[in-house]
Amino acid sequence: MRMTNEHIHPTMELFRDRRMIVVTGGGTGGHIFPTIAVIGELKRRGYEEILWIGSKNGSEREWAKKVGVRYHGILAGKLRRYFSLRNFVDLFKVFWGTAQSFFLFCRKKPQIIFSKGGFVSVPPVLASRTFSVPVVTHESDTVPGLATRIISRCATAVCVSFQSTADFFPGRDVFFTGNPIREVVLQGSAERGVSWLGFEGNLPIVFAVGGSTGASAINETVWKMLEEGDLSFNLVHQCGRGNLNEGLSGRKRYRQFEFLDEQMGDVLQAASVVVSRAGAGALYEIGLLKKASILIPLPLSASRGEQIENARYYEEHGACVVIPQESLTPELLKLEIEELLSGSDRRERVGQAARQLVRENASEAIAGIIDDIIAR
Repeated sequence: MRMTNEHIHPTMELFRDRRMIVVTGGGTGGHIFPTIAVIGELKRRGYEEILWIGSKNGSEREWAKKVGVRYHGILAGKLRRYFSLRNFVDLFKVFWGTAQSFFLFCRKKPQIIFSKGGFVSVPPVLASRTFSVPVVTHESDTVPGLATRIISRCATAVCVSFQSTADFFPGRDVFFTGNPIREVVLQGSAERGVSWLGFEGNLPIVFAVGGSTGASAINETVWKMLEEGDLSFNLVHQCGRGNLNEGLSGRKRYRQFEFLDEQMGDVLQAASVVVSRAGAGALYEIGLLKKASILIPLPLSASRGEQIENARYYEEHGACVVIPQESLTPELLKLEIEELLSGSDRRERVGQAARQLVRENASEAIAGIIDDIIAR
């Protein structure tokens, strides 16, 4: 895992007088939020010229606006490992997105590219090879996806969230940096969270979250659990945009939100147990905050299986409870929650085990690698 100069081409001298950094990635919160964290750290280090390349209609466009960086949308296609007629259309999108990135780089002449992954990252990274622009890429999950495997072939440095992931990149310069987490999460306050939620009494708080867009299986199970009677705990539920259940508004021990942004850290800190999908971003937030969790990974029918592998990795280290989606019922979810709540020693052990799997200060580590490559 040692940095070398072997991937940096002499033509990089063309860009020495500029400090333009391109970041690319998007689609889901798992790509967007780490990108935001890295952008924040780069700005603290004095990099003012930052351009975010994402998809034309991606939600990352709004986030780029929020953090005050310029945005450029390109065409991006999904690459599949199986036969599909859509592959032909998406291959054209990848080709055209690469051409768009090429002409953009002719004008902007970036010094370096930070790729957070996702298929929108592939065209800019492919275009970067023409200009010999170095690439730093980051993989969040325990098992890398196809996009990261492609990008890693062009990368000067590969950053990973979990040590075990380094084995997937033989012969590359790999760095165990951890997964970048937004400051709003890391600076959360349990006291502020409890006050903001406004629950009556001193019951423990359980936070059920399905990611930035929600999770229908978790939502339906939570709602059915509520219909079966009063809970012995307070329940906070991030259900995703457009998914509020109006029939449950005003329930005494229940708070539902489409999406939590500024309050996310406070609510996480206030929670005794977190019920979540098993995306790497969620696992890192759970780990850094030492939270006991019940993970419900996306099934193979809806993913490539990365969340199943993430959850298995945590489970093998005693860092969570796993409920496969095909086994999920309101009765089982309630039982697992109550068992975790009934034993503070067990909750603490699970939370501490999760903390041992993650590394803090990921944004600083990645920005440091970018600094080092630019200095070369």
